[in-house]
Amino acid sequence: MSLQFRSLQCRTALATATVTALTGGLLAVVSATPAGAAAAKYADDFNGDGHRDVAIGAPYKAVGGASAAGGVVVSLGSASGLTEKNVTLTQSSAGVPGAPEEGDHFGMSLASGDLDRDGYADLVVGADGEDVGSVEGQGSVTILWGGTKPFTTSTTTVVDSPEKWQAHGWDVAVGDFTGDSGADLAVVEPGAVVVYEGGFSRGSQPASAYTLTVPGAPLRYSEASVGDVNGDGKDDLAVTGDAGTGRPATDLYTGQEGRPYRAQRVEDGDTAVALGDINGDGFDDMATSLTWPDFFSVDDPSDGAGYVTVRYGSSTGFGDGLVLHQDTAGVPGANEDGDGWGSSLAIGDVTGDGRSELVVGANGEWLGDLENAGDVTVFRGSASGVATSGVVRIDQDTAGVPGAPETDDLFGAQVRIADYDRDGKGDLAVTASFENDRSGGLWTLPGTSSGLTGSGSASLSSADFGLASGSRLGETMQD
Repeated sequence: MSLQFRSLQCRTALATATVTALTGGLLAVVSATPAGAAAAKYADDFNGDGHRDVAIGAPYKAVGGASAAGGVVVSLGSASGLTEKNVTLTQSSAGVPGAPEEGDHFGMSLASGDLDRDGYADLVVGADGEDVGSVEGQGSVTILWGGTKPFTTSTTTVVDSPEKWQAHGWDVAVGDFTGDSGADLAVVEPGAVVVYEGGFSRGSQPASAYTLTVPGAPLRYSEASVGDVNGDGKDDLAVTGDAGTGRPATDLYTGQEGRPYRAQRVEDGDTAVALGDINGDGFDDMATSLTWPDFFSVDDPSDGAGYVTVRYGSSTGFGDGLVLHQDTAGVPGANEDGDGWGSSLAIGDVTGDGRSELVVGANGEWLGDLENAGDVTVFRGSASGVATSGVVRIDQDTAGVPGAPETDDLFGAQVRIADYDRDGKGDLAVTASFENDRSGGLWTLPGTSSGLTGSGSASLSSADFGLASGSRLGETMQD
């Protein structure tokens, strides 16, 4: 595998986090709302029709001749799940501020929630490479407001003390970090986490309230996830990254009145992070991944294939980690250098039994002689945590899954769990950003009481959404 391709896989994996619960996830807003309005039932229902939608990023898409200007496709949901009916957004779309320029990466990060409490979910889009004025690479974050006809109006966040290559919008996350039932917005930069407090209004440009800081060396952050680890009813924020000492690490910022604070740092992670209640005890658990351990001073049980660490939540935070990789007993496959096992992570209840499953994407997995075809591994949740029996491995060669595996598809680039068909069980959304000569695509696998299989799966291609070949749809997906 070339270093160029390896770098591409790393950047793809770092773009977003994925964690969703069936009731709207940890991004749902249950709040006092304006007169005549109710808080959005789902934090991903942008047009208020009662069906979940999903935003899929194509941050390297060319727009108007500008390479890697970026774009976002929102697949609108229906009673039977996600559809090819969509809204496509770029910085040349009406209502979207700015203009498409080379290297903007509009869509590099995506999150959603009812920020203005009007009953419609709003879409947050990061563009980490955006030049603002004379500041190269400052980055930007755009809030596109939901509504019966969503995304026709928007606003951008104010950046305090802008700096060159600040990469504001590297990742974004929405949650109620102060417990006041209002949605707050966390914007991740490689060296900081900036929080914009709830109480958003369409008529004003949000200014940052505070920057989360920690004693000692800050992480070079890569990805964030939101959940309630200690069960106190306030959302917590987990942000993973590189400690700069040859070690990966993840910071947990615990929600509290006023502002979150860092409660714990664990020395695992760097690539992806997801939060959700795997053992059903009321405390969210955390999965982090390290897909390129060769670049760190760590004991690597995966021989360069990548591994995942699971830590269970409690009223006092996380305990010891459980390490999983493809040579763990009961896990399908085998460790091979460059598999990218853990390139994406999701936690959500696929079976409807109150315990969440863990899904691990491996976009660099070889299938026979097909290099980087990619797959996903699904672990069942149980009262004792992640079950290593009955583990399922799914790829495009699995019965019922549309398409066929091909070299460099990168199936498993992003994963997300949400109940798209409203049957009380989480469905798995999977992207393959290099499918069909780097055009990209989306697959959905319906949840069942017995878990995930290929039966009933559906796919939507880049062409189904009206995108040009080579758009690389699915490099990112909303939290």
